[in-house]
Amino acid sequence: MKATGASVTAELQSRTTRESEARRRRRWYEGPLNAAVDLLFPPRCAGCDAEIEPRAGGPQFCVNCDTGLAVSQRPTCPRCAIVCSTADLPRGDCGACRSRKLLFVAARTIGPYEGELRRAILKAKLAAHEPLAIALGQRLAEAVARQPFAERPDLVVPVPMHWLKRWWRKTNPAGTVAQTLARELDLRFAAGAIVCRRLLRRQALLSPVERRRNVRGAFRASPRWALRDKRVLLVDDVMTTGATAHEASRALLQAGAAAVYVATVGRSSPDV
Repeated sequence: MKATGASVTAELQSRTTRESEARRRRRWYEGPLNAAVDLLFPPRCAGCDAEIEPRAGGPQFCVNCDTGLAVSQRPTCPRCAIVCSTADLPRGDCGACRSRKLLFVAARTIGPYEGELRRAILKAKLAAHEPLAIALGQRLAEAVARQPFAERPDLVVPVPMHWLKRWWRKTNPAGTVAQTLARELDLRFAAGAIVCRRLLRRQALLSPVERRRNVRGAFRASPRWALRDKRVLLVDDVMTTGATAHEASRALLQAGAAAVYVATVGRSSPDV
């Protein structure tokens, strides 16, 4: 028997009422329960492990870490995210990237890879400090929200780590940051959309030329994800020369992505 419009409306209203009552019941017991957990196990700063006051939403940082890891107010190049002159901002690029071919459209970052941010990024590479990677992902989401891209991305994709390195480290900080950023910005997280085809040498130990050679052809798109015509936000912990982001962007574009944007926790100067 076909349902009438009135019966469908009534069913939807009834379902909405039940869901609303369920939310009220959850609020009734979740508040005291969360308060009891905080009393027995006080929340701690993701950066320095100091005891902090419970806070709803946002990175779980103490006052000092929250200040030290704040989104930088220094002007950054919209295209490559490096610190630049305010005179470069209207152009949309800077002296560091103006003459370079970059396959990604634009980039965002929390700030320069130095001081407190550098120490936090290095610490977040360890599996024991995954809560810090989550907090940095929340902070990176703030940076992207403050300076949004020209078009809203469809997917968030982390720069992949070779499976052997992932097994040895027990974590992929870029993946944790990307997943958190996707959740904060209400974007779809595409884990495994691109994969690393071979075990790479550490980029930090290489010259700019060696970095580009090291990652050339290192990534490929996974057939499990439909990337055609999608705008992709590629996420990593640090960008220096942009070689890794460039090659990962190549794999995404070859799979049909419409555009690639980049977001990194820190942005290092290419000569560092």
